[in-house]
Amino acid sequence: MDVLKSVNVAAVQSTWAIVKKDINTHAPNFYVALLTAHPEYHAMFPTIANVPMGEMLNNPALKTLSVNVLTKLSELIDSMGNPDCLSGQLADLAKQHKNRGTTRAHFDNLAKVLIDFLAANLGAAFTPEAKQAWTSTMQGINTVVEASA
Repeated sequence: MDVLKSVNVAAVQSTWAIVKKDINTHAPNFYVALLTAHPEYHAMFPTIANVPMGEMLNNPALKTLSVNVLTKLSELIDSMGNPDCLSGQLADLAKQHKNRGTTRAHFDNLAKVLIDFLAANLGAAFTPEAKQAWTSTMQGINTVVEASA
């Protein structure tokens, strides 16, 4: 967990609080951004694998999937002040995703799309300090998940 010790937790949590206020809107939009950037990931999600991209935002399965994923990310962010709790959550996340064949590259690509999404949707609240904090956070999370897999 040393990789997350130098992160500006307040910057991550305060910017994420903006997303959490409207997670039901942000989550599907983020997933569409992810699948647009990486269309090869579409088939990795059985519940939406056959949904055309143009129908994605109105699809109930995508809404459920995306809200579940961002809710899990919210739990991780909320736990950043409790390293023991966060460590356990990241170990569970690693185990779940290892069974699905998810690689470090998948997590790194998701992190890039997430940071770009936050920058595009949070405006002035996504300061250079917040961007750096998010970059460090996602690198740290991905490093711990990779090591735990």
